[in-house]
Amino acid sequence: MSNYQPPYATAPRQSRFGPVNWRVVRISIPIILLSAGLIVALTWSTITKQFNPPPTMHSLASPNTVTIRSQPLKLLPPTAADRPRSDAESARTGRDKQFVGLARVKLSYSPDGTLGTNPDYQVSAAYGQVDNPAHRMQLAIDDLKAAKIQQITPMHSYSAGPAGSGDIPVKCGGMRLDNGQIIQFGWCTWANRSTVGTVQLASYKSGGPSDDDLAGLAQDTLALRDQLYAKP
Repeated sequence: MSNYQPPYATAPRQSRFGPVNWRVVRISIPIILLSAGLIVALTWSTITKQFNPPPTMHSLASPNTVTIRSQPLKLLPPTAADRPRSDAESARTGRDKQFVGLARVKLSYSPDGTLGTNPDYQVSAAYGQVDNPAHRMQLAIDDLKAAKIQQITPMHSYSAGPAGSGDIPVKCGGMRLDNGQIIQFGWCTWANRSTVGTVQLASYKSGGPSDDDLAGLAQDTLALRDQLYAKP
């Protein structure tokens, strides 16, 4: 006859915290999850702003002097020709459509504040709420053809600001205008969430601006843009 003895059953180990009330657990878990979701929802905008801050919104001023490449330049006195087109004129002529719905400015700067003294920077720009900067920039490029301006070099792109700044790359190219007198010049355009503009510099040799000239003008464009930003 076998001497096998079945093991004694051991009582379940009691929790240090007492018996578990599963009904309370089932009710508590959804409450905890809902509370966590509310906390994340309430703090999400703060979290995203910290890691992906919204672009700064700017307006444009007309400073009497700017500095480009360590050279002070003076604002030319405005003339009737410097008056920006209105939205109604843009609708009628098809020109400057990149500025529609925005506040426009048209400025020129030269060393002595007179037209034709090189370097002579001519700026056409506008500011306001810009929902699609890339589209506005394309409208500025399309406007060249409407103005009968011929592109004589490829269009180059240059970095315009750090990630999250809202700036898309500046685009620059060499241009030619035959308006009874042939003028060759460098031309750049910028755009971001609050400003759109173009900068023209007509101080190049007969062959037109080189790649180095255009790279330099891109930096000049950003320097001008930053100095035109209205001070808070």
